[in-house]
Amino acid sequence: MADEPATPTVGPNEWLVDEMYDQYREDPSSVSASWQEFFADYRPEAPVPAAAAAAPAPAPAGNGQQGAPAAAPA
Repeated sequence: MADEPATPTVGPNEWLVDEMYDQYREDPSSVSASWQEFFADYRPEAPVPAAAAAAPAPAPAGNGQQGAPAAAPA
């Protein structure tokens, strides 16, 4: 079947699989043998670095008006 995804989808428990995968990457023996087998060729669909997910958006530069340059000091 050519339309099958490269990695299995795990549904609503994806968060748990992601946490276990992180644990597996740090220490493969920390998960059961069946999970080790699952993670051996597992690749997350869209990995999001924790720092990027938690980082706030930068404040706009300038005088608060979008597209307008900041006023030069006199």
